[in-house]
Amino acid sequence: MTLSPEEFELLCESVLSESLPSARFSVTAFRQDGGIDIDGRIRNSLLDVSLGVQAKQYGSSNTVGSPEIQRFQGALADTGCDTGTVITASSFTTPAVESAERAGIHLVNGSELFDSMIDLRVGVRRQSTRFEPDEEFWSLFGEPGEAGVIPSKRVPLANSFETLDTVLSAIGDSRGEKDDIVESAGASPRHADLYAIAGWVLGFVHQEWPDEESHRQRRWSLTRSGARYVAYRAAGLDDEAEILLLDGIRNAEIIERLVNSLSKERSFGHGVLVDFIASESELSRSSAKRRGSSVGVWLARLPEVSVENGREKRYVWNGN
Repeated sequence: MTLSPEEFELLCESVLSESLPSARFSVTAFRQDGGIDIDGRIRNSLLDVSLGVQAKQYGSSNTVGSPEIQRFQGALADTGCDTGTVITASSFTTPAVESAERAGIHLVNGSELFDSMIDLRVGVRRQSTRFEPDEEFWSLFGEPGEAGVIPSKRVPLANSFETLDTVLSAIGDSRGEKDDIVESAGASPRHADLYAIAGWVLGFVHQEWPDEESHRQRRWSLTRSGARYVAYRAAGLDDEAEILLLDGIRNAEIIERLVNSLSKERSFGHGVLVDFIASESELSRSSAKRRGSSVGVWLARLPEVSVENGREKRYVWNGN
């Protein structure tokens, strides 16, 4: 499959995290040409090192040259990073290698990245005497599949946006494993999972390992949208954060379908919303009822939707 530049960054972040279990890596909130795509921190009793990583998803015929290395060197100096690495899917020119050696920048070309993925079992599975692509791993990249029955995991069970903000911040400040989220966010293990999944539904979080990977603890990392959202909230730029949140809600499959239905019907009750969830997803009617509250909260967050409270809550379309 072909990865987008941001997906390539997330892949590199996964490889780096797997290669350095004691380190924390995260995609930066704002991309700048020639800048740092991934922040890293290696901290233990002996070391405290900040690392900047640039990920270049170039085709095999498009090599990374010396000017890119020099711009990256400037970005490292501007951000105060102790060291830096450039990872590319292609290769480096000789002048680029020479520039990197002088600057103390580590280079990883496409072949070396692939070898690391095999060594660390990232994106590949061993089948008898050969390695094959891990289809479950690669399925975590890209947009949801074609329209059909919505997987139960894509129907949120998280109705507190305050808790969501706390969990997203915890993911950004840690390696993103459940224990990290529980400790940093003060959340229960169940809420750590549910709100991380909610972030994933919004496109704010990337799941690094498939659910079936029993020998690895599921780990979450912020996407660029998620990192930007957390940065806006931390800076008190709530209007900017709200725009990202509303975009994420509108792009959630179940909300997108509900909005389409509500815009035609103009209004419907909460019972209809629950029935809709059950008919459009893998969830049973009882499970849909449990998630209906969260889905209703997400739907009501949209400015084009209002809620009328009465004998039964009703959702009203106010858009065009």
